[in-house]
Amino acid sequence: MREVLLFDAVSKGFDRGRDHVPVLEDISLSVNEGEIVAVVGGGGQGKTTLMRLASGTLPADRGRICVTGIDMSPLKDRQRQRLLASEVGIVTGTGPALPVCVREFVEMKAAAPRTGWRRRHSRRDRRSMTTAILDELGITECADMRWQDLSDWERVIAELAQALVVRPRVLLVDAVTDNFGLRQKEAAMALLEDAARQHGCGVFMAASDHESVLRSVRVWQLHRRRLELWANHDVAETLDADVIPLPKRRDAQ
Repeated sequence: MREVLLFDAVSKGFDRGRDHVPVLEDISLSVNEGEIVAVVGGGGQGKTTLMRLASGTLPADRGRICVTGIDMSPLKDRQRQRLLASEVGIVTGTGPALPVCVREFVEMKAAAPRTGWRRRHSRRDRRSMTTAILDELGITECADMRWQDLSDWERVIAELAQALVVRPRVLLVDAVTDNFGLRQKEAAMALLEDAARQHGCGVFMAASDHESVLRSVRVWQLHRRRLELWANHDVAETLDADVIPLPKRRDAQ
């Protein structure tokens, strides 16, 4: 499988007055196409910082972050924006910054510039792409609704539709199911599995609890600014003693 996201010895901190406070230290992980990789941690442990680093909206202090094999650190702002607009989809639960309906919200992503020689999608293509992804995710009836009129679940699906409409190689999901019950968390994971399988993207997600990530191929735990491997399905036959195996998904009867 092709590697679509790489953290290589990444560290990040923030200035607090005269002090530089470290948040993440020596973070290394990878995400391949078609798989889900998750990071679990409590509030204030650096999950959102990790997502912002992956999305290119925050520079690392040290280390290397690559998207589809491209190191983002030497890129100019416009090059980075084009790469991320074309190759990365983001689901954060924040919703649109403008008062638009779901269809318009999704089309905004489809209108973003693409990388390399590829041109923007035409208006007709954007409308067709939006209709297709809303239908795929089962929220066509919400197309003309505005953000404030959606349920929490519908908002997650609307953001997922916007993230997937351009067929990204990387899908970033930041703690959007933390306040949901177990049934909705399982439903959200099923949607992410379908996205990884059908769209061939790699999914990198952050959550506050392990119940939200039980179908992930690898689960990392944030602890004292570093990552510890909590579970790994790829090497179930050679697991170390301190790695907890997670149950495989059972197909619905």
